[in-house]
Amino acid sequence: MSLSVNDHMNSIFLRGITQIRASEKEILKEWEEVIFHLRNTGKSSVHIAEDMVEFYSTILFKKNFDDHEPLLDLANAKHAITLPSYNSNKFIGTLLENSTLQVIQAIAPEYHEYHHAIQFVFSIINEKIFIPFEIDIFLKDLVQSQQLPINWAAIVKQSDHTFTVEKWFDSSDELLFFKTDELKADSIYSLSEALIRLNSTDKARIGSVFPIPHEDRTILIYTTENPAIILPFLSYSLQIFQKGRETLKITQQEIMWKDFVIMFNENIMRSKTLAEAVEQISVGFIKFLPFERCALFSYSMNEQMGFGLFGKHLDNKAIQSITEDINNLPIIQNYIQLLEHFGRNINFIQPIFIKDAVAGFPKAYVEQFQLGSIVIAPIFTTSTNKLLGAAILDQGPGKYFKAPKETFSALLKFGQSAGELLSRFYSTTNEQQKAGTKHFSPREIEVLKLMADGASTYEAASKLNLSEYTVRDYVSTVMQKMDAKNRTEAVAKAIREGFI
Repeated sequence: MSLSVNDHMNSIFLRGITQIRASEKEILKEWEEVIFHLRNTGKSSVHIAEDMVEFYSTILFKKNFDDHEPLLDLANAKHAITLPSYNSNKFIGTLLENSTLQVIQAIAPEYHEYHHAIQFVFSIINEKIFIPFEIDIFLKDLVQSQQLPINWAAIVKQSDHTFTVEKWFDSSDELLFFKTDELKADSIYSLSEALIRLNSTDKARIGSVFPIPHEDRTILIYTTENPAIILPFLSYSLQIFQKGRETLKITQQEIMWKDFVIMFNENIMRSKTLAEAVEQISVGFIKFLPFERCALFSYSMNEQMGFGLFGKHLDNKAIQSITEDINNLPIIQNYIQLLEHFGRNINFIQPIFIKDAVAGFPKAYVEQFQLGSIVIAPIFTTSTNKLLGAAILDQGPGKYFKAPKETFSALLKFGQSAGELLSRFYSTTNEQQKAGTKHFSPREIEVLKLMADGASTYEAASKLNLSEYTVRDYVSTVMQKMDAKNRTEAVAKAIREGFI
């Protein structure tokens, strides 16, 4: 089974809950101090804070979450617990979240590795519980409206050949849940009759029930007026409601990706060296996106070559040993040529999805790394308009999956952030070279190693699939950087200074 975005979100949520529960005692103590401070300073929000602490304690420390669908459990939790008034007291929620993060940061040495998961837990609680956009609230508002002739409404689900009332709404403020044994029937008509008998208080007036399909449920509307008066309005209202919910879902997903981009940036910005940067970038792609493996490559425009930098959940040495001519990767070559057609304008850059790696990669790589479907995320900078490399991502050995289009926007943001960071390290390296500090490209290191092995120009060219002329250029560059008079002296200095 491929790793979906929903699976990824469930995984992050469970990881965050686990870390929070590991510090339960310390967190509850900190929350008590928050309440104590609010009470002593005479804050009117102390009662709200107490309600919020009780609520968060129930969700974070007492509730049992399903290992596969914890977010579904979370969404259903609001029906089983009393919700505090959050909208008018968001400050308290933020205060408790921040105090939780501070407690865990103080006692957990590897806090930075999972702080994003803890933040995600609080964010998703707010989304799933405190910001509902559900049919329940919509129907309740309709029924309680003084301008619509609706006496009551019910939500009905069908299981096999049985129809059961899930929820019922009337003009009161209460949302009623019925015992399933009380209100179920073998047809919508029979169930409607039972509801009329149970809820009708005006025997003199005859009303009617009309059903409206909605997703996998049926909504029953009871009115004592002519249904033709309100049916068109209700149908249109439900359509608008559904579109609004879909828009909210898209907006929330976009916000989630933006949060992940921020967390990704926070992680990689801690890098102090180029080596740390390439590792953190590789880790970030699979930490915040629904992928299992990442291979990070740099790209040389002049040589038209790709060089392996780092592999996460892959054989890192095998990745770092890869030096590949772009001509051997037709899909990537065509992609780069397309960019060149647009004057290398980075605005046209997009991730690439390859359903089967066999279509775009040499057979040797496909077999060595057990490639199935892959996504190629460009690593680039908009400040210098350069393509620096790519992250090759998949969902595990031999896994095939559909194009995760919902992640493409985030992939571009990740690639841009990674590119800007690497660009700064590359700039520092160039400055060091100008100041006298030696630096060799992966290709130059390969030439140095072959020189150390005593390979001739012809032999080196054959092994590297380059022309003898190109190899001689590399040898000349290496000798110049090592300030050596000949090949032997260049090799000796390289060994002495630890380059090979």
